Amino acid sequence: MRRRVLAALLALVVLLAGGYYLLQWLLVSDLMRTELERQLSAYLQQPVAIKSARAAIFPRVALALDTVVIGAQQSIALENVRIVTGLRPLLSRRVEQAEVRVRNGRLTLPLPFTLTPEIGPAVAEPAGFALASIESIELRGITLVSGGQEWQVDADCAVAGDRLDVSQLTASGPTTRLRASGALTSISGLQGQFTAQAEPLGVDELLAFGSGLSRSPANGSTAAPATPMSLVIALTAPAGRFAGYDFRGLTTTASITPAGLALAPLSVSSFGGTFAGRLDVSTARATPAMKLAGRVDSLDVATVLQAAGSQGGVTGTLGGAVTLAASGTETQALLRTARGSVAATIVNGTMPRLELVRPIVLAFGKPTGAPPAGSGSTFTRLGGDFALADGTMATDDLTMTSRDFDLAGRGTVHVASGALSARANVVLSPELTAQAGVDLRRYAQEDGRVVVPATLGGTLQQPTVSLDIAAAARRALTNELERRTRSLLDGLFKRKK
Repeated sequence: MRRRVLAALLALVVLLAGGYYLLQWLLVSDLMRTELERQLSAYLQQPVAIKSARAAIFPRVALALDTVVIGAQQSIALENVRIVTGLRPLLSRRVEQAEVRVRNGRLTLPLPFTLTPEIGPAVAEPAGFALASIESIELRGITLVSGGQEWQVDADCAVAGDRLDVSQLTASGPTTRLRASGALTSISGLQGQFTAQAEPLGVDELLAFGSGLSRSPANGSTAAPATPMSLVIALTAPAGRFAGYDFRGLTTTASITPAGLALAPLSVSSFGGTFAGRLDVSTARATPAMKLAGRVDSLDVATVLQAAGSQGGVTGTLGGAVTLAASGTETQALLRTARGSVAATIVNGTMPRLELVRPIVLAFGKPTGAPPAGSGSTFTRLGGDFALADGTMATDDLTMTSRDFDLAGRGTVHVASGALSARANVVLSPELTAQAGVDLRRYAQEDGRVVVPATLGGTLQQPTVSLDIAAAARRALTNELERRTRSLLDGLFKRKK
């Protein structure tokens, strides 16, 4: 019995070895490798080189290709390609409904050619081998290079004509970790819809990668006609980072075309508040050009100023409408190039070192009525319609409302340094007006309240206040002349009667 078992095992080994060498003899030859190179070159209209080809029988019958290089610039280099198919098609030297498994490769994007040319030169009948159809594609350890970024990609795909169903795709950038699934409804047109989740999401590296995709190939390359592209991705990211700022709870629909990227609608939380609107990014050039439009709510002002490089000076909660355009992905580049408009309102805040009430009360009335030095100004509302350009925000309708005074005027503030320049009328509250000296109160009041022109300078952290007492005196003189004129006219009318 033992001899029979050994004999059977020996026969099996001989059979497998014989089958393996038979496959090698039938399939693996320079003619077959050359034929594959010819067919792929004719289809892609690019040179294709295959270092070696061999037959494999474990775990399934397959044709194994080593070091496949595509393109004059070696834009695609695949370390190992295994084409799994049935034994009968292989013996007929024809691959049908094959499973293509790629291990370890590198693609430099954008490719100077298209992988799915619409019209190519006629391919003659194969002399010894034909790659007829592909049923599925499995990618492992593929490196995509674009815009100075390297992303590692694994994917499982099923092919049905011009359709590619992606059951799972994972991509890892320098910080981004992304999982996706979906389908290309048209492989040739790069049209499809996907659902993706990233944690974390590095928006900077994502934009850099997309910018590389949209740029023209290197000079001297033979560029293919622009490939149409329309991808829609429902994207969520519990956490991420953009231009040096952390965010959370991002949800959006990303639409990708050859012109760039649109995130609309876009909802994200950052700086203690939320943004709802859209972000459009043009990636046609090396530096992405962005347009942001929407509304911010409940942002923490102190955190926003610190992120912009200004160390405090104002507190409160910010809300309003934002329409901005900028270029770049780094903080300083965005601040330097940002332009647009911001209709902003800060509520329930403070400017800790803004001394407005004390110098006015001391100038107009009794020192006992002045608040203590260093008390600053607490406000219920501070806002205006600001125009942003060259890192400076300017407004002609600056308003500030507080318990002790109201302020209205115009001014500018430099975003990064916090440098402040404003001129406004300060109107004391009725309570503080009542504390002013009788004569000056009567001379300087308007509608029952003291009004004093003031100039604000310094920075948001160390603001300075200069009162225009001369202007207040002129107003006082005008008010007194009007009062005496009315008194004189009233007296004349009384004598006439």
